Amino acid sequence: MNTINAIAAESQAGKEYAINITYDPCSLGDCAAILLITNPEGVEYTCLLYGHASAPQPSGPFKIMNGKTLPIDFTNPLLEKADVNVRFDNACFTLQGKPPGTVEPRKKISIVVKFDYNASNPMQGRMIITAKGLPPWSYYLTGEK
Repeated sequence: MNTINAIAAESQAGKEYAINITYDPCSLGDCAAILLITNPEGVEYTCLLYGHASAPQPSGPFKIMNGKTLPIDFTNPLLEKADVNVRFDNACFTLQGKPPGTVEPRKKISIVVKFDYNASNPMQGRMIITAKGLPPWSYYLTGEK
């Protein structure tokens, strides 16, 4: 439970306060919750909250210089461990270091991607991250000479 200290209004007109609420889904689809705000005198305010989580949208393009690497952040959104697989649709882009494997719930990891120019391949590609039972995450990559 979070506490917000608000100064009492000086008139019957009241005083407006803004409360930032973050929706951090752990599954796809619709979600509903109730926000309950109380004060020390026992007054309660309720607000119905709705959220919707859709499949991940592609992101990027991430630009990587020839022979260089770029870390790209990925977060396991689930409330459980997930076996994460990374693949590329262009051989010019490779994973540096070991594959992520099992990622803890809600943990952010950095996936390091390397670009090595090859005249026979295009300079664009995708990194595709998959986890069992979830739609794939696509990251557009662009190599630069």
